Amino acid sequence: MLRKMTSWFCRRFQSARNYGALTLAETFRRIYRTGAWGSDGERFYSGPGSRGTCSKDYCASVIQFIREHQVESVVDLGCGDFSVGRRITEATRVRYTGIDVVPELIEHLRSTVHDPLISFQCADITVDLLPVADLCLIRQVLQHLSNDEISRVLANLGGFSHVLFTEHLPLHPVSINRDKPHGPDIRERYGSGVYLEQHPFSLPVVEVWKYPLNQNSILKTVLLRQDGNRIPDAAA
Repeated sequence: MLRKMTSWFCRRFQSARNYGALTLAETFRRIYRTGAWGSDGERFYSGPGSRGTCSKDYCASVIQFIREHQVESVVDLGCGDFSVGRRITEATRVRYTGIDVVPELIEHLRSTVHDPLISFQCADITVDLLPVADLCLIRQVLQHLSNDEISRVLANLGGFSHVLFTEHLPLHPVSINRDKPHGPDIRERYGSGVYLEQHPFSLPVVEVWKYPLNQNSILKTVLLRQDGNRIPDAAA
């Protein structure tokens, strides 16, 4: 346990030193520029979480959700390199808006994706006005933010009928919602994760899917239980 705590403090110090003084846009620009999530030979790569069997299972579940709930429009917050969004839109032909905070990434997607049903916007999801849609997807995004930034995102989601949150979580957590500076690392490395039903967020969510990632972690999706079209103000 002491070794884990020491490792957590070292990682947190390193992340704060590298990214703490940067804005979210500057942080994620650096992540893509330095290949902090790896590389597959493409200019922009959102990491292994956007590839492989688990991402395919996630896409299949979202596609089924869209069909069952007659979803016609989707906003994907933190759309990244669009490898996940592409599979969803090809199968469903919904109106799709991908949002990311990195200007160069958005320009790249606009120049390479040519579909009248698909658009991309550059925005900081903690403060900027978001488009309205039937469904909002937030997949493995909150895990890179601080608790305060997560709360601001949650308070910014009033324009959606359905919100699906997906997070990488430890199978046996040692803590809940441990805070961290924004950056490429995630809480799962410290034996923690983003649990929206727990303090300090305390949102009314229900688990809808859960897939194993490895022997120690899972990919879990929860659905926000809406009161009409309103979302609780998590920052209050």
